[in-house]
Amino acid sequence: MTDPNDHLAVVVQQSPMTADNQIPKNPSCVVCARRKVRCDRNDPCSACIKRGVECVFPTHIPPRRRKRQRSEDRRHSGFPYQSPIRQDNAASARISNLDHPATTHNAFPSGSRAEQGMLFTGDGKSIYLDSNVWTSVRGELPRAEDVLRDISDNDSNRSVQGVDDEISLILGETVKKSLSALHPSPLHIFKLWQTFLENINPLIKILHGPTVQQQLLEASGSLNTVSKELEALMFSIYCIALVSLKADDVQKTYGESKALLLSRFRRGARLAFTKAGILRTSKTVVLQAFVLYLLSMRASSDAQSIWSLCGVAVRMAQRMGLHRDGSELGLSIFETEMRRRLWRQLSILDVTTAQSSGIASQFPYFSVDVLPPSNINDSELDPRMADMPRENHGATEMMFVLARTEFGEWMKRWSKAGGDSHGGRGFLASPALSYEAKDQAIEELNRAFETKFLLYCDKSIPLHYMSARLMQNVVCQMRFSAHHPRQYGEKDHISLAERDFVFSTCVQIMEGFEDCQSNEIIQRYLWHVDNHIPWDVLIYTLHELRTRIDEEETKRLWVLIDRIYSRHYDQMRNRPKTPLHIAIQGLILKAWKSHSEERTRRNRSLLSRPHIVSVLSERSEKGTSSHQPRCESSVTPQGRTTQEIEITPANAGMLDPDDDLNNFDLSPLDWSQWDDLLDKFQLEFTNSELFSTDAF
Repeated sequence: MTDPNDHLAVVVQQSPMTADNQIPKNPSCVVCARRKVRCDRNDPCSACIKRGVECVFPTHIPPRRRKRQRSEDRRHSGFPYQSPIRQDNAASARISNLDHPATTHNAFPSGSRAEQGMLFTGDGKSIYLDSNVWTSVRGELPRAEDVLRDISDNDSNRSVQGVDDEISLILGETVKKSLSALHPSPLHIFKLWQTFLENINPLIKILHGPTVQQQLLEASGSLNTVSKELEALMFSIYCIALVSLKADDVQKTYGESKALLLSRFRRGARLAFTKAGILRTSKTVVLQAFVLYLLSMRASSDAQSIWSLCGVAVRMAQRMGLHRDGSELGLSIFETEMRRRLWRQLSILDVTTAQSSGIASQFPYFSVDVLPPSNINDSELDPRMADMPRENHGATEMMFVLARTEFGEWMKRWSKAGGDSHGGRGFLASPALSYEAKDQAIEELNRAFETKFLLYCDKSIPLHYMSARLMQNVVCQMRFSAHHPRQYGEKDHISLAERDFVFSTCVQIMEGFEDCQSNEIIQRYLWHVDNHIPWDVLIYTLHELRTRIDEEETKRLWVLIDRIYSRHYDQMRNRPKTPLHIAIQGLILKAWKSHSEERTRRNRSLLSRPHIVSVLSERSEKGTSSHQPRCESSVTPQGRTTQEIEITPANAGMLDPDDDLNNFDLSPLDWSQWDDLLDKFQLEFTNSELFSTDAF
């Protein structure tokens, strides 16, 4: 009988392609060899038929080493001798074969029959193949352990030789020397890690805290010997941790400016990614690091660049097989769970950056078979665990991540309701679906949030408060989307009750947004909150405030607008103004003027002038005295003659930010004009950390 160590253990599922493509081979089949049972060598053999598994015969490949050396080589190669999910003598590097389910997304073309995928995995590396060209010759492929080792050696040799031209095209310079000089001190490494655990990790959960913490503690004492992959992760952790801190706090704690430290750590991250061979790597830890790096860069890079780099991350994930659920690949419980978390976060990052770039994301979030992450704390997970822990019911540290997942699953269920052309949450704008059906769908989401998460929230806990606030906000955002006035035709009459409902919903959204930005309990998560300025809500609210004069409600709303836009105006102070900014600022001035005139007409006392109105009025007056823009006289849909600047694709980018804002007029109910400005703003200027309009 053949020694089972001569052959690689193969985890298989029955495939309809097996019988057609398999060629009988000698000696025993791989499964019988591993189980140390007699094989009748038929194709398939009787033992495999009885067990219901695929029968695979090895090829006669001359051994590369003498048998007595192999076990010793394994122990020194960096590969653990035993598989983490098996207790037999199978090699740690494995090939998992599985049927590839047909999909409808063009990123995963469906075939006439199920395609079989193969995953080479071991030592934190994985390579996934699902091409018929590869799987049809799987019997000729070398052992998974040799494939992964050869790739590792190839990457190492290329990095040393400095032939990373394709990587340099994206990440810039290459480096051969140690990066230890770019690292912070061991004390500061630990402080940045603690910042990451408090500010970042609860909202993304793509790292296993206990495991990474031990790795960082060991690495910080010997930075010259840290692995290339872990070093990339360390620099990415530094970057995103700093992004979440205020500049004054960084200066006080680290003795250097936030800008200077970010520049140093980002350079370190780019060099570390180059050394790790990011375009060829099969290491999951490098993808984790790259996702963190992209999240940190959203504060300073345009959305188009981040979205393009997301494409690199998606290809890395697909190469590693993250788009296939680990439970179907024979992976360990721990690895399966962490891959699910990473795939979901990458999905969200790709979708939101695509939206910020004015692109309908083509990411196959709805068509893959990856299961949602489990409701399990990091303390309940361990890389060595053999049994799945019991999933929790109620609040865990996964609350925020699972709430986002719930939103995604809700969209998955309803995305086709309004027709294929809308996709995602676009069904809420579909005229094919009644308002009653849309409200029913939103109520389903609201109930899911209530029963699965909000019921267990303790709002004295920052993560719970953050999760609760954003779940409430996303429900309101969906209601606003379902009843948005852009769905009405020009001649349609919007009832007063409908206007009141939409206006009340806008008030709730703006109150929630302002609370997220100003509440001290969740200041640590402000890096995430600033992603979600509700532009269309602000536009509609300003339109309604022209004629609404209710004392308490309007006063509260002007205070909210003042706080929200004043903060944004300060953030934009040193940045070039876009047509959207000019239009919004003009609308603020006109809304305040119309609101004051309406109060005077109805013999109501005037409200205190908001600070942002004073600032914009002063700027407008200065612009008028120095430069009078060319305007055209036009008639608005309401019948009033105004001076209007016409925005076209040809002149939208040429508007002078010093133009008189009172001369800039867009009809608030002409949503095609506002949508054009929003799209152009996102396409040409978006800083996605500040301006992304996604609900989560």
